Amino acid sequence: MSTEQPTQRSEESREARPPRSQHALAIIDADIISGKDEVAREQLLSNLRQYHGNGVRPLWINWLRQRADFRFTCLVHDLPAFNNFMLDVVRCVEGVRETSTVLSFGGRADIDTLLDLEMEITTNNMVAANVMIDVQPGLDRRCFQALLDLPPHPQVRRVWLLNCYHSDSADLMMLLVGKNISAITGYVMSWIRTTPGVVDTEVLTVMDWRWLASSEDIVELCEMFFTRMEG
Repeated sequence: MSTEQPTQRSEESREARPPRSQHALAIIDADIISGKDEVAREQLLSNLRQYHGNGVRPLWINWLRQRADFRFTCLVHDLPAFNNFMLDVVRCVEGVRETSTVLSFGGRADIDTLLDLEMEITTNNMVAANVMIDVQPGLDRRCFQALLDLPPHPQVRRVWLLNCYHSDSADLMMLLVGKNISAITGYVMSWIRTTPGVVDTEVLTVMDWRWLASSEDIVELCEMFFTRMEG
């Protein structure tokens, strides 16, 4: 019995498969031991600024107001490299008690807001918040589109809407910037929480932004993950 045909089919099957992409956006929370906040902050910020690996590109770092912990966002090109990054850059920092990561492999963004994010935060004193959104299973696509279709708001701008269905903390993550926390709270209560398919939300305000990304990093982020968010 000839074995050439199965081998040939196997080779053709491999050739027909699309190349696997490991690109992801990583949002990492670092839980800090009480009393070690300043030490951990300065060392973590120094480590992130000095890191120059090809597989991970740190974009910015924030302080989560409600929990007094740190959250930073990275563009990941190589998941094995990201594993080493977490061990050698983040988890080795004195005062870090534990870390958790949300990976997103796609989403939609308002490109103009994303490109202007640094200026909005540092110059215009805008308030930013991450909205963690739980979605009713089976209504995921419909809910995602309904959130994209929300009309413009005079005091709140959407930065992005991320898919993170594999996470145990939320199904979607929306980043908002607004003139004040009251405007963001009203937007969440009146617009997001009334969207069909939304089961629950949690709002985490972020402050003390430290920008690590270059303009080229932000453009690459837009090109790799996002298209313009309509409305």
